[in-house]
Amino acid sequence: MLSQKELLQVEDFLNMEQTTVKSLNYFAANVQDSQVKQLFQQMAQKNQQHFQAISKHLNAGQTLQ
Repeated sequence: MLSQKELLQVEDFLNMEQTTVKSLNYFAANVQDSQVKQLFQQMAQKNQQHFQAISKHLNAGQTLQ
């Protein structure tokens, strides 16, 4: 079980992760080089997967409390 402080830290991390995904998608949409565009898209997708995995575990833990 997470303490209130730990929960707030995880939520802050998730907010940063969302911001990163948005930024990477913005860069991908505005870059001309197709290889760089693909790299930004891949990075955004990975960060989105991290966000979803952590959210899933966090939500599963909250239902157990």
